[in-house]
Amino acid sequence: MNHFTGFGTVTTDITTKAVACRGWATLTAHLDSGAGTWMWEFKGSDGVWRTIIAGSDSTTAMTFTASNMINVFFGSDVAIRATASAGTVPVWYWQIMSNPSNRGMVF
Repeated sequence: MNHFTGFGTVTTDITTKAVACRGWATLTAHLDSGAGTWMWEFKGSDGVWRTIIAGSDSTTAMTFTASNMINVFFGSDVAIRATASAGTVPVWYWQIMSNPSNRGMVF
């Protein structure tokens, strides 16, 4: 594993490691068992972690209670992570794959 890809398993109230991304990135999480909430986040240039948003108004936090996969685009360097919270003994398998052209970026 390097700074540009990440994968693993998490349970309730745990945050994944951060992965460096720029351009397109694919974020996937698979809920293997239990129940819980999954939230993708990015760290802005100001150092603040923010929820990735979507929805028809582009202000709705992307939170999931089941397996999910999204593609996101960032115009500048960011770090991406996810947080698993609440639930009944959830087991989440996750993966972040950033654009291969990011390999020269500093994390």
